[in-house]
Amino acid sequence: MPRLRLLLATLFCCLTFLAATEALADEKLRVFVTIAPQAFLAERLGGEAVEVHTLVGKGQDPHTFEPSPRQAATLGRAHLFFTVGLPFEKQLVAKAAANNRNIKVSDSTIGITRLMMQEHHHDQDAAHHGHVRGEPDPHLWLAPANLTIMTKNMAAALTAALPEHRETVRRSQQALLDELAALDRQLAASLAPHRGKTFYVFHPAFGYFANAYGLTQEAVETGGKSPSPKRLTALVRQAKVDGVKVIFVQPQFDAKAAATVAAGIGGAVVPIDPLAREVTANLSSIAGAIDQAFRQQPAPGGTKGK
Repeated sequence: MPRLRLLLATLFCCLTFLAATEALADEKLRVFVTIAPQAFLAERLGGEAVEVHTLVGKGQDPHTFEPSPRQAATLGRAHLFFTVGLPFEKQLVAKAAANNRNIKVSDSTIGITRLMMQEHHHDQDAAHHGHVRGEPDPHLWLAPANLTIMTKNMAAALTAALPEHRETVRRSQQALLDELAALDRQLAASLAPHRGKTFYVFHPAFGYFANAYGLTQEAVETGGKSPSPKRLTALVRQAKVDGVKVIFVQPQFDAKAAATVAAGIGGAVVPIDPLAREVTANLSSIAGAIDQAFRQQPAPGGTKGK
């Protein structure tokens, strides 16, 4: 009997702990975001008051992403959903709203000036993977100025949903805005010597980044498919003219075509990820990789950049 009483007491304590843990989780605001960089912002702003779920997982392509049934079911219990303007969100939002009257959908990109997808220099009729030239570029989060707007939008929505945490969100917002302003100054200074230069990427995800610092991106892939031999030949020829020694690739895409171009110019393939969660650190890393790539290019007169 004493042993049974001890067992029952232990079981009661465990159940009480689990119930308390579940209640604590229920007290948090359940927030959904589309991509990992948004999760970074939401967690920085909401802190312990939020429970953040990300739809597009590591290594997944947001242009072809489809949520799993489990994700859709969990979204049906969410309090707040931050969208970022990707095509699949529209249908998902409609389903979520039909199953959950209490969900608040907030566009985190309101107020951002959208750039248009650029056509390739050598393939005027090409369409980008998931994009057509002349359509808005969806990769809005890849510039500090845009992240600043997203931070303000998300902070406003979180403050409305968590009025009791208003001051905490406000302080977190200011700290994040200060960090983004400092990052922008840092990137502008490091990339200033390279204004007007072109960097080569597999997928054209870095239009906002390039625009922010006076650079141009040249994409390898066209229409979501490997480029034709004619396109590859033209890219290799132009890359040699530009003195390019590095082709940047993203983990969400097959990089065989980029490797072919790199081999043709005697260069290297270097990975950069437009969807890394720690978005501020990632932008700094991307800038460093691009800066290093430009330094490998011959300067006018035939010597390497310094």
